Amino acid sequence: MATSPESEHPIKAYGYAARDTSGSLSPLTFSRRATGEKDVRFKVLYCGICHSDLHFAKNEWGITKYPVTPGHEIVGVVTEVGSKVEKFKIGDKVGVGCLVGSCRSCQGCATDYEQYCPKQVATYGMRNFDGTQTYGGYSDHMVSDEHFVLRWPVNLPLDSGAPLLCAGITTYSPLRYFGLDKPGTKVGVVGLGGLGHVAVKMAKAFGAEVTVFSTTPAKEQEAIEGLKADHFINSKDERQMQAARGTLDGIIDTVSGTHPIAPLLNALTPHGKLVLVGLPEKPLDVSAFSLIMGRKTLAGSSIGGIKETQEMLDFAAKHGITADIEVIPIDYVNTAMERLLKSDVRATGEKDVRFKVLYCGICHSDLHFVKNEWGITKYPVTPGHEIVGVVTEVGSKVEKFKIGDKVGVGCMVGSCRSCQSCASDYEQYCAKQVSTYGGRSFDGTQTYGGYSDHMVSDEHFVLRWPDNLPLDSGAPLLCAGITTYSPLKYFGLDKPGTKVGVVGLGGLGHVAVKMAKAFGAEVTVFSTTPAKEQEAIEGLKADHFINSKDENQMQAARGTLDGIIDTVSANHPIVPLLNTLTPHGKLVLVGAPEKPLEVAAFSLIMGRKLVAGSNIGGIKETQEMLDFAAKHGITADIEVIPIDYVNTAMERLLKSDVRYRFVIDVANSIKAE
Repeated sequence: MATSPESEHPIKAYGYAARDTSGSLSPLTFSRRATGEKDVRFKVLYCGICHSDLHFAKNEWGITKYPVTPGHEIVGVVTEVGSKVEKFKIGDKVGVGCLVGSCRSCQGCATDYEQYCPKQVATYGMRNFDGTQTYGGYSDHMVSDEHFVLRWPVNLPLDSGAPLLCAGITTYSPLRYFGLDKPGTKVGVVGLGGLGHVAVKMAKAFGAEVTVFSTTPAKEQEAIEGLKADHFINSKDERQMQAARGTLDGIIDTVSGTHPIAPLLNALTPHGKLVLVGLPEKPLDVSAFSLIMGRKTLAGSSIGGIKETQEMLDFAAKHGITADIEVIPIDYVNTAMERLLKSDVRATGEKDVRFKVLYCGICHSDLHFVKNEWGITKYPVTPGHEIVGVVTEVGSKVEKFKIGDKVGVGCMVGSCRSCQSCASDYEQYCAKQVSTYGGRSFDGTQTYGGYSDHMVSDEHFVLRWPDNLPLDSGAPLLCAGITTYSPLKYFGLDKPGTKVGVVGLGGLGHVAVKMAKAFGAEVTVFSTTPAKEQEAIEGLKADHFINSKDENQMQAARGTLDGIIDTVSANHPIVPLLNTLTPHGKLVLVGAPEKPLEVAAFSLIMGRKLVAGSNIGGIKETQEMLDFAAKHGITADIEVIPIDYVNTAMERLLKSDVRYRFVIDVANSIKAE
């Protein structure tokens, strides 16, 4: 017979609990454990009501075990301490947040990220290590291991400080973790509710320039005058959203209701971060393009560890940060819950390099572009951005090249050269960058790519070709190579021993494997084609192969990878890939599926995982990549074709009938009419 809540433990407790999916709370007598040698017992003085309490009481996340007593923003005064307690004494003011237990031995715990411990015990609605239920702060007293009890700063009010135990740490932690805590950083806050208003206060205390996004125009005065935000944007106003494009270094999205995030991603600068701390019920529609074309990051963050939470409380006390609150009696809780619910080619210029095209790779994006699948093509279009050749002419002020040099040109032939991105060698994210084909040069003329007899480019965008790197099989590296090399470097996946996954074993994927192996990574290949296993393991020397359609193999891979480079351009589920990441793992998209990806916020939040995009690399890094490839003997596996075979090659590319890249022998096959 099941033990009743009242008889599980020797110490009786009184609180309010939900008993079914109505979420209605009523009095409950239950029990708490006796004070153990490392325990702190305290009288509950105040407890905040969090939006997640409402979700949990109504079982909207499908994990609630009734009865449930919510509350994880708990403050009070110590009434008893165990014999081995060192940090607290009777009479101390204390707080308990979202956690009351963890294994204390895993990587998460060892690095003070208890919130990502796979055995973490939530303050309410979970099973403690003794198998009994945990009950939250809508109750008269609490008991917790001292490790999870927080020292309350003397000058921090108990009532208006209580919500900081969730709202405070939930916003403070991502601001810190994602580097948005530097004075002058431009931070956006989406939503001006319980989390949002605290996020504004935290960001302002860090010295940020804060922009509030809200669908409620009436909140502008509150945001600007009350919270001292710097800017307010009505996120339903397309003109305001358009004006905000590319202005923010990071955004903290506190909204739990379903909402479009593409406009928010558009508001970010290159390398910008959109961090989810609200938890929408439905998957988010994420366009990979929105991430890739600016190396933007979509990430989640869940509260913080105990050490960081104490740091946050001390920071709040120092800067006078509290939540704006309404104090209510316990018998008003259901009403409060209801209220909470309603809320072309040119002449050779002085800095130009002209070269005869010898080889040009065929990239999958060439196919997308010629078919106007991205809706941006202006015809006629001459594709090709994996171009190698020999210099035939140089301008009077060219310093790096001479006639006869072997050179390459990749995906760009121009940028403004003065913006922050250009200044930091990320020309690919310049708002005025000029693509090698299909774009407009600064003189207003069309750019044409490498499916041609010669090219001309400003020397800044011309790459020196390493002597020992083959021209034909090296050409695809100007796209596939830098597209995979750059994110491996940028996201810290270039360290020996790092466990890296590569999704897809095509033109990008096979190069990604080679790059990762050259960095010393332990590489796992994911493919829906089991026949590619031998090729992956024996041919490319990958360490592991997973058939991503095999649920058992995917299950066995859960939590094993530090990062994944996803090279697939076809629509595919990414949640199973996120599940294979360790906490803090990174899923980086370099393929661009046509349809939005479904991303469950839970998959990000419950491990501080991130989904990011990466688009090629800057010129400096591309040269670095070519030198790295030459040093390590990295080339693409190719099939060389004449120019008059290009349409057939495109058809075969569409059917994945190539191993792995086509390269056009331009010099020996193109003929002028």
